Amino acid sequence: MAGRSEPLPMRPQGFWGRVFGRLMEAMNAPSYRLAFRLIDAQAGASILEIGFGTGKLLELLARKVKKARLAGVEPTETMLETALKRGALRRLKDRLDLRLGTADALPWDSGSFDAIAALHCFQFWADPQSAANEILRTLKPGGRFVLILRDHSKRAPKWLPNPISKSGNEFGNACRLLQEAGFESVRSAGGAGSSLAIVATKAA
Repeated sequence: MAGRSEPLPMRPQGFWGRVFGRLMEAMNAPSYRLAFRLIDAQAGASILEIGFGTGKLLELLARKVKKARLAGVEPTETMLETALKRGALRRLKDRLDLRLGTADALPWDSGSFDAIAALHCFQFWADPQSAANEILRTLKPGGRFVLILRDHSKRAPKWLPNPISKSGNEFGNACRLLQEAGFESVRSAGGAGSSLAIVATKAA
């Protein structure tokens, strides 16, 4: 797990973590809409979000996808507590499974999810290869992974742990990572503001 000395964007905690989370939620509204469209979930779908933050995308899925089964991992208790306060998520009861965790060690069985999404958290993955392997493992055959990146190609902060985000070609190298992990197809899927989307599909 990440340490307490890490920058606020990487690990939002306490009062200022909640403030930061709400600011990011407002700023990321276009990305939530893009991710929802790309996930393209059907009724009863099982969906995991990595780094769910305040839970806004999960709330959108809960409201729009009938009988959805939603799960998520998030590295801070502050964001977990914030997400669990959303009424639409509370109403899911046994169809909601939110946990503390990180992308490189997903605590679910292989083939658990129809779709997995990760918005604006890729740059915080210290071990992107292990994370890609875990995402592929926990997807069902034919499942899709939606990755939305902020463009760090020009000015990546030095403290970001993901070497791909500091490579100067974050988008291209992220696509290459997913291809090498074994996804059957990896494609560009447009963007929202300064963010870019990738959709990777597991072989059926």
